[in-house]
Amino acid sequence: MRKSLKIFIYTVDGVGHVNACIGLGQALLNRGHEVYFLCSLMFAGTLAKYGFKEIVFTTKQHEEANISEEQKKVHPVQSAKMVVQKFRESGLLSHGRPIDKLNCLDLNRKDSMGAHFYEETIEVHQQFVDATHREQPDLIIIDNLLVDPFIAFGKIPWAFSWSGNPTFLLANYPDIPPPCSGYPSNDRSGWDEFRDRFDRTFRKDVRQLQNKLNQHYGYPELSDDNFLFHSPHLNFYGYPKELDYFDIVERPENFIQLDAFCRETPEPFELPEEFRSKLNAGDRLIYLSLGSIGSMDVPLMKRIVQALSKTPYKYVVSRGALHEEYELAGNMWGEAFLPQIRILPLVDMVITHGGNNTVTETMSFGKPMLVMPLFADQFDNAQRIREKGFGDRIETYAFKDDELIEKIDTIINDEQIRQRCR
Repeated sequence: MRKSLKIFIYTVDGVGHVNACIGLGQALLNRGHEVYFLCSLMFAGTLAKYGFKEIVFTTKQHEEANISEEQKKVHPVQSAKMVVQKFRESGLLSHGRPIDKLNCLDLNRKDSMGAHFYEETIEVHQQFVDATHREQPDLIIIDNLLVDPFIAFGKIPWAFSWSGNPTFLLANYPDIPPPCSGYPSNDRSGWDEFRDRFDRTFRKDVRQLQNKLNQHYGYPELSDDNFLFHSPHLNFYGYPKELDYFDIVERPENFIQLDAFCRETPEPFELPEEFRSKLNAGDRLIYLSLGSIGSMDVPLMKRIVQALSKTPYKYVVSRGALHEEYELAGNMWGEAFLPQIRILPLVDMVITHGGNNTVTETMSFGKPMLVMPLFADQFDNAQRIREKGFGDRIETYAFKDDELIEKIDTIINDEQIRQRCR
């Protein structure tokens, strides 16, 4: 008889990361395991409905946000507007080359996202230690850029889960395009320059923060040259095999690839009658989602909505936490937050920022994509979708309306792309 394990899942406070880990956790529940989510106040109460037990960590930021249950129902990142403001100030939500945006990822600036991750890890460390001593889990799964050294050097087996593009795990492989570059795999132009910049910025910053965290608690610095902290026990990641890079290199030992961390959502869903009444026989339906961060770039959302209003298609729009700051066109319907898993089977195509969770879920439902990447590994996902023939990409902040419309027309009417996606 299979032993039931008590498993902790500890993930960074990001909607995409949490959703991916929900899918992972559901698979573990279905195998008879007992799953605990260690989460912040931002997600408190939203994980129990999936059958997980919650251990809620408190931080000064989330206590000061004082988010209500009603606000959570509107959008789960209502309490993270301060984090989104950091993205805006960093320059990540702006027109710029991927190589230039590496400078925006300076994790050692006092007000940077990296400093936020570091300080939050320090703040919840003792809460994590106490929860571990109290519950005595058999396994800890962590999905984060930084790993609390209590986990990494502790006695409880731990697994590293990655819900981003696998280039982050393959950063040492010279035959793979540099992480966050979005460069083609069959053209090495610019690879050396980008890899050098990546190594001197993002990669160096993550390693310095991890070692600073280790030193803070009296643990040794890391001696390997990996970008992220790999577990000696087990590492796995969610990424469709159709997009993966193992047509170029071999998978590292101790790594497992999963096609998708695809979750099941308990809420029933159907399009509202007012919108359904606008749908005619033969109408094409497109889902637009720029993720929890991208959807808060209101000027960008307004631009896209204005361009899409000129097309003959109908749209379902994930409007984001700032949904009240812009209007949709007549050929659209949307809400602040939508059950994406319920939407995807209904549509013919997806316009996305290229976040890993949306990419893997869209692939699992066999829908073509147009990717409008914003930062980091979204560029890599965009390029991989283009070169593997599952859609295309477009410059997010420099597109012309006619160009956007032409790409949508091409993708949605391309029978080869549709067949490839099925």
